[in-house]
Amino acid sequence: MRKKLKDKLLNKDDTLFGLLLPYKQNNTYVRVLLNEDVGELVVALTENPKFWINLPSEITSSFRSMKRLEINAEKMFIKYISPEQLIRAAGATAGINLAMDKIKTENLLDEKGYYLVKTSTRYLNRVLSSIKKLLSLSPSKKYEIIEKCIPNEQGQ
Repeated sequence: MRKKLKDKLLNKDDTLFGLLLPYKQNNTYVRVLLNEDVGELVVALTENPKFWINLPSEITSSFRSMKRLEINAEKMFIKYISPEQLIRAAGATAGINLAMDKIKTENLLDEKGYYLVKTSTRYLNRVLSSIKKLLSLSPSKKYEIIEKCIPNEQGQ
């Protein structure tokens, strides 16, 4: 039994899932918050859902969190990709298909553990479409994102 495990560890797994395996602990959790009264939409990203309690009180009290079924998504996280990697690879919009002048971003990943993308509810369909696309990234696309970030991670 030990010999099989030792052989497995010595033989590198060059399959796509084998290449992604070292990044198994990385996840990006997504939350879409909506305030229809004010007409605002916030997309929050974090690597650990325990950081949702750090969201500002004006967001948690006046915004309602959209359910997974409302968004029409299977899951609300991106496996193998950390929020930092997503932002580094996709830019400040975190892969949301909107121009920079139509959004505001708050990067509090280091201090409070979350990243916010704020925009108007006018762009709800475009935002939801982008979120669904991010949540359903193929393993090869995820590995492309990781590859873009490898030089930055080694330089730190």
